[in-house]
Amino acid sequence: MRPVFRDSVLLSGRAVGGTFYRENASEPYVTIPPALIITDSNGATWTLGHAGYIEVFNGRWPDWFWPVLRNDVPTGEHAKKIEYRRGKIRIWTRNGWRVWTEHKPGSMILAPGHFI
Repeated sequence: MRPVFRDSVLLSGRAVGGTFYRENASEPYVTIPPALIITDSNGATWTLGHAGYIEVFNGRWPDWFWPVLRNDVPTGEHAKKIEYRRGKIRIWTRNGWRVWTEHKPGSMILAPGHFI
């Protein structure tokens, strides 16, 4: 078996049970769905989870809001859409748009960030 060499500048993140390696972040404007994953400028991989959805009836048809996963870890938010626009992750929740904000290195908060 040949050894696998990974470039130290590759972005890596986890989604759907696997590790994804990319040279660059996703394109300037990507939406889930239809895309499966988004890689942000920090290398984190974003996707919608498949279990634990919330069904909301708005008029005649229901809307489904799925768990938002960052590197295969739930963020605690549910959304029907994830967008990567101008370098920012945005999600469409039952209460409108929310934007992901990274915590600064060296902060006392251990979580990687949160939605505002």
